Amino acid sequence: MKPNKRLVVTLAAAVSAGSLLLAPTPAQACGGFFCSQVPVEQTGEQILFGMDGGKISAQILINYAGEAEDFAWLLPVASKPEITLGSAAAFTNLGFRTAPSWRLEWTAGAQCNWWSLYPQLAEADNGTGGVRDGDEVSVLAKKEVGPFETVVLESSSTDDLIAWLNDNDYAQPPGARALIDHYVRQDMVFVALRLLKDEPTGAIQPITLTFEEANPCVPLVLTQVAATPDMPVQLYLVSDHRVVPNNWLHVVLNQKKIDWLNGGSNYTDVVTQAVDEASGRGFVTEFAGSSALLDDLVYREGQFDLAKLAAATTPEGFVMELLSQGFARDAQMQGLLRKHIPMPAAVATRGIDEQSFYNDLASYALDLAAAGFVFDALAFVADIDERVVTPMRDTQAVFDSKPYFTRLFTTVSADEMTRDPVFSQNPDLADVSNLHIAKATPTCGSDPSQPPESVLIEFDDGETMTLTGPFQQTFTGSGPEITYPDPAPGEPAALRIELIGATGQATLVHPWQVIAVDIALDTQTPSQVLIDLANGSIAPTPVPDNQLSASGGCSQGELLGGLAGGISALALLFRKKR
Repeated sequence: MKPNKRLVVTLAAAVSAGSLLLAPTPAQACGGFFCSQVPVEQTGEQILFGMDGGKISAQILINYAGEAEDFAWLLPVASKPEITLGSAAAFTNLGFRTAPSWRLEWTAGAQCNWWSLYPQLAEADNGTGGVRDGDEVSVLAKKEVGPFETVVLESSSTDDLIAWLNDNDYAQPPGARALIDHYVRQDMVFVALRLLKDEPTGAIQPITLTFEEANPCVPLVLTQVAATPDMPVQLYLVSDHRVVPNNWLHVVLNQKKIDWLNGGSNYTDVVTQAVDEASGRGFVTEFAGSSALLDDLVYREGQFDLAKLAAATTPEGFVMELLSQGFARDAQMQGLLRKHIPMPAAVATRGIDEQSFYNDLASYALDLAAAGFVFDALAFVADIDERVVTPMRDTQAVFDSKPYFTRLFTTVSADEMTRDPVFSQNPDLADVSNLHIAKATPTCGSDPSQPPESVLIEFDDGETMTLTGPFQQTFTGSGPEITYPDPAPGEPAALRIELIGATGQATLVHPWQVIAVDIALDTQTPSQVLIDLANGSIAPTPVPDNQLSASGGCSQGELLGGLAGGISALALLFRKKR
């Protein structure tokens, strides 16, 4: 019987709608890989770009919750890529190491009651396929990469490509055809991948695509089909110089809008407001500077001793060695444990959960033997080397390959996904720190046991702001949650809106110019728009009725010249039709 077809939805939208991954948390009274863990909702899209001359590598974090047999993925790229595995640890560690922070340094002197306001792999080709009889779909490559089966497709016909997808167990939701056609007309190729038979959902990990192209691009047009409002998009870029958006605007935040008293807890909301002031198509630079902060971020030589692992003779000894060497206790390792040390059905029948079984394997040795289990340490180590250690080593090599690192962030809704953002290096711009520090001086009232009456905040640029009380405090859940109104309700969230070229300093875009510049970027090269801004020919322009239709793509040819091409960060995720 032919299997049910799978339904296409955009990855980013599925994630925002509630896809879950198990994130490692500190063990409590448990030292194993199956300790209690809290499901963490992974929203938005994260991509790590490496830029090396005319070659781009794009490592994409894949978030998925569902049955393993239902998982598959489709994404457009500029040219035939090399496909290898990525490292989930890279995104976790990048997030912690480079995230923006907002901290107050309190002046010495009067200290009123302020306690509650402190911010607390490449494998050999299995065949190159051919052309499907009677259509124009070419299978350029087909290979197994770790837990995935991957296929690279090329077609000059949207109808034939969709027919191929239908014939191979994929079905598209309403509205997907026009968006797929958008990239077919740009002569892009498509990468499709799915889990191999018997691979669990826990085997899903980031995928890396490396291909010939000058500059990164994120084809957001494709994700209109099921995007959620204000979807976060996080980009990490390793390069020779600072990386900036070319055909999207750049936004510098007004720091007075930040909730400094709570460590910038409203940061994402401020970014959303600032980007909306930039017509909904803009990026904020969260960090730009030396890539030295990425040294030994995910891998260092000698970190793991695979020979010692291979010498283990029992499952419990192997797991203890995994813990001793510091392997991540995440969903990926849990999946490998399930694969190489499957819990016998008889154990589950007795009501024993995975945590109890995997954290005390010695107690279940007889159950494993009765089930006919034979432990193969060499096979387990081979999988660890291919799926964990090698991706970590390769990712660290990307970090070490270039001197500069840029972190960009935006939030975007479906009606703003009308032009694919393209990025390039600019050697003339200054660094941007992710550490934001301001001085704070409280004014206490007559009762020192009460919170201050006001707080004077002094910023590093000499600007000041006074916040006045009373500072209200509400309690939810198990601890206090402090809430405050907008610190600067009369001011915009964007201190500056800019357009930046491949050289030189940023060009200021005045609020009355924003819509006109945004419309011009739909039909002109960014360099021409910069010239028009410089000579004053950009004038206020009303928004036309068709301004929200899909316009610029990642492969715009003469429109963007050398800026064409890129990688789809927002792939198509497939679910089986029920």
